[in-house]
Amino acid sequence: MKYILILFYLFYTINARNTRPPRVCRNCTGRLHTHEDLELAKRPLIINKDHICLNEKHEFFIIIKSGSYQRRNFTRLTWAKEVMEHFNIPVLYAIGYPKNSSLQKQILLEDEIFHDLLQFDFQESYFNLTIKTTSVFIWYDKYCSKNSKYLFYVDDDLLIHVDKLILYIMKINFTDTIEGWWEKSGKILRTGIGGVTKEDFPIDIVPDYLWGAAVLYPSNVISNILLKFIYNTTLPIFFRDDVFINGFIADEAKIKRQQMNGLLLYDPYKDLLKDNMIVIDFKTEKDRQRAWNCYKHNTQCNENLLLFLFQIVLGMGLSITLMNYCCKWFKTTIVYQYLKYGFDMWCYEVKPIYNEYANLLSMITRKYCPTVRYRKMKILIYWLIYSRRMYVRIIFIIVIMLVFYHFILNK
Repeated sequence: MKYILILFYLFYTINARNTRPPRVCRNCTGRLHTHEDLELAKRPLIINKDHICLNEKHEFFIIIKSGSYQRRNFTRLTWAKEVMEHFNIPVLYAIGYPKNSSLQKQILLEDEIFHDLLQFDFQESYFNLTIKTTSVFIWYDKYCSKNSKYLFYVDDDLLIHVDKLILYIMKINFTDTIEGWWEKSGKILRTGIGGVTKEDFPIDIVPDYLWGAAVLYPSNVISNILLKFIYNTTLPIFFRDDVFINGFIADEAKIKRQQMNGLLLYDPYKDLLKDNMIVIDFKTEKDRQRAWNCYKHNTQCNENLLLFLFQIVLGMGLSITLMNYCCKWFKTTIVYQYLKYGFDMWCYEVKPIYNEYANLLSMITRKYCPTVRYRKMKILIYWLIYSRRMYVRIIFIIVIMLVFYHFILNK
């Protein structure tokens, strides 16, 4: 029992480290924007790329909202590189002005090297997401909406299976629908970094909206509908772009919203990128790097496979121990005594009939089946059924579970 408790402690210690809850930001709810704040989106850009759509047309255009050089660089070296080199699809990164002004020189140098930044004239902040997205819409409408059918607007912390994305966009043909990770209508957050107070935002229910991680916008929806409603709405201007633009504004403008096929949340136990188009919600950069490496090298990559198997084995051990204690307790009850008496009487009556048919079956089997194979099978079955050593049964169950996991869950 002592060893079981030690294993139980180790299991929860390791599991807690791998499933540590995210830090909660208290007393830092967001604020609402005013229409004067939205005018920041119309300012001239610090770094512009107004020439990128002049010479040729594209099926779609990718803009990545980013606030991290490390994430931008990872994206440049992975899926964004494939998109540009193999399919000639433009990819730009939308950023704001850094809080630390000394970083501006590094941003200018970064753009001189990669030539892929759109820098807007407002501070880079989570609480300015609605302003950033509005700025991107204005820029796209002005320079690229006439030369591309769709804007694919994504976060900088996801992975994309490029071939599947290209095939998907080539197949679709809609002009009045936006696609992404669909979230059902619910209560608005009042606490934490994504929340807003009742005083600032009296509306309690958020309409159905698309999560901002990856959203596909038709060009005409941006140019003819969204921008007009954003600047003419009487609703409070919420700082979260997905809730405000893909939820309240889209609902007010009667824009259809639907789930994008192939868009899935990251699961460390599965190789998602091979079978799907886009994977989002990576907990760490290490997870994203590992997933990309496994995808490129066409190998199975389950980050915590050993931990997962350890959890299965430990859970089975705890279950067996618990069932053992329950069985011992049940044997002390009157109900068990009655059941045992009835079962013994039934066995006494059935045993002669069973022996007669067993002998007959044995004679038939020996006639039509090889004697050696039959005896081996009989010995194996007896060994599995009548073995009183618990470890033999445990090993047998573990083997069955591993085979089930390999052939069923991994498909």
